[in-house]
Amino acid sequence: MSYRFLDHTADVGAELAAPDLGGLFAAALAAFTDILTERERVEPREERRIALSAPGREELLVDWLEELLYLFETEGALFHDARVAIEAGEGGWALEATARGEAHDPARHPAKVLVKGVTYHGLAVRPAGEGGWVGRVIFDI
Repeated sequence: MSYRFLDHTADVGAELAAPDLGGLFAAALAAFTDILTERERVEPREERRIALSAPGREELLVDWLEELLYLFETEGALFHDARVAIEAGEGGWALEATARGEAHDPARHPAKVLVKGVTYHGLAVRPAGEGGWVGRVIFDI
């Protein structure tokens, strides 16, 4: 699983790569947390189960990241990593995840950038030609 940030005029973009689709969504979580603060300082002290569904893979990625943003904004939840399982079904795609992290502590989790939302601009989730999965997401800051 990996991610790298992209230069973008007014937002922050991330390119994602992983050997499987669940790993790609876990990489998106890591990138999201790394935008907010120093992810390596977030300890996996608590687990949170998250279940979502959406009609497509791209919509599911946006819903996933918007859920993480909602949890950060309402509860101060920061996540270090996650185990993510994704399945395709007749009605679309389903995600079940266990995210690990802790509550935001300003003394240990210095603020980097405030994320306002997740955009559909340039959004991509697709199989890689040589195996695995790649994706791209742009965060509104």
